[in-house]
Amino acid sequence: MSVNGSHDDTGGAAPPLLVFGCGGRLSDWTPAAAALPELAGRLVIGLSADDLGALLSSGPEADPALECTVLRLAGGGAVWRLHASSFSTPPSAGNADISAVQSAAAQPMRDPAGRLFAAASHDLRQPLAALSLLIGTLDGRLDGRPDEERGGGPGRAGRDLLHSMAQAVESMRSMVDGHFDLVRLESGLIEPDIRTHAVNGVLMRLALEVAPRLADRGLRFTVMPCSAMVRTDSALLERLLHGLVANALRGTVRGRLLLGCRTRSDRLRIEVWDSGRGLSQQRLASLRTELANPAGEGAGTLGLDLTLVRGLAHKLGLGLEVCSMEGRGTVFAVTVPLCVEPDVVAGDAQRPVAALAPDSSNADISRTRILVIEDDPMVLAALEALLGQWGCSVVGADSYDMAVERIGPLPEPFDLIISDLRLKGAANGIVAIRQIAKLFDHLVPGMILTGDTDPKRLREARLSGYPLLHKPVAPLALRAAVVRLLGHDPL
Repeated sequence: MSVNGSHDDTGGAAPPLLVFGCGGRLSDWTPAAAALPELAGRLVIGLSADDLGALLSSGPEADPALECTVLRLAGGGAVWRLHASSFSTPPSAGNADISAVQSAAAQPMRDPAGRLFAAASHDLRQPLAALSLLIGTLDGRLDGRPDEERGGGPGRAGRDLLHSMAQAVESMRSMVDGHFDLVRLESGLIEPDIRTHAVNGVLMRLALEVAPRLADRGLRFTVMPCSAMVRTDSALLERLLHGLVANALRGTVRGRLLLGCRTRSDRLRIEVWDSGRGLSQQRLASLRTELANPAGEGAGTLGLDLTLVRGLAHKLGLGLEVCSMEGRGTVFAVTVPLCVEPDVVAGDAQRPVAALAPDSSNADISRTRILVIEDDPMVLAALEALLGQWGCSVVGADSYDMAVERIGPLPEPFDLIISDLRLKGAANGIVAIRQIAKLFDHLVPGMILTGDTDPKRLREARLSGYPLLHKPVAPLALRAAVVRLLGHDPL
């Protein structure tokens, strides 16, 4: 876990604030709070409200003139605002009188609701991530049964049931993501960070995450690389395209999905094609009308994915188009401003990235030594089980400090480091990978596996240069990423 105050963008002007999730556990704070003598060096994610109250009221640095007022948030969370007063009685995270709420509400605060949404989304993703990984582990154990056991009867039925469970977990993940993103968008908590980006980075991340999931359903997913530079928020564009792909999946039982780009004057058309059942002319006209409506209208008729897509397109100022032929399929296109950057060299070869799962599943990654740093015990246990199922030797830790302790003074080399972004202690996953990799005399690749949805943290992760996978990750998607990082990629 990185020091949360370092992500503050107010230049330190925000008052001392502590943000709690619905369980009464600390989820964020401002730099001013971290600088208080009572709290300096003591703030960590997950600290209980009672422990913080004790620090403020009876700790060794306690200031009797420090008062704490509380703003209660929807969903059970709370924000504590600390300020000087003639008396102090630190409250619990769940209780606040009306005057305290009004007093705190009148003070300027740095997006506490947005932080609460991000924390809640992260917490909901953790058990989904563990469940997805455990399903993959069990699926691998069924693969190890003799052919006569797997050829029919209970063995085959068990595998079909596992695949249905995996699809249900993916559907739950998509809904969790969509609902939280939509609430943040419609509440004005999402502000685009418009910059110049290589669109190919967005396309490849989408391919790595989505292709293995589709392959497991018997669908082909092809992404055509593109060397164009665009000016937009890459994280929000990726989320928008993910929504279009998720929507296409709902109407595509067999065949393929294609993601590609076309240049049109000063704009780039990013198109998502499917071979689904398509739309009638009447339904197509109605859909076009709904997509043209202002954000915040028509959620019931558009569905969650397309409502989010429309909202993000409006927020980013991007065009959104749809064409369809009944019985033949549908194509959605989003138009993004092009940016000419002559000094940037296009890197990826101009060949399609197809479904990765079949090839990566045949690559031998047994005897690979992997360090996993994950602060959620369920997810750590599930990762250890799945990687162990693939024949990997796994060392697990819940923080950078524990990882260094487990490695020891004479560390054996690792082939790969996988880390969560949020960790216990002062070091986040990016710092942990970089520092541990320095202990060895050869390059050790790293991967970030996160359930975080905070745009700033995700942007920091992407800028780190390490591949980023989102929880819950499909086992095939994880394996594909591991294969690529180990240099066994058959592409």
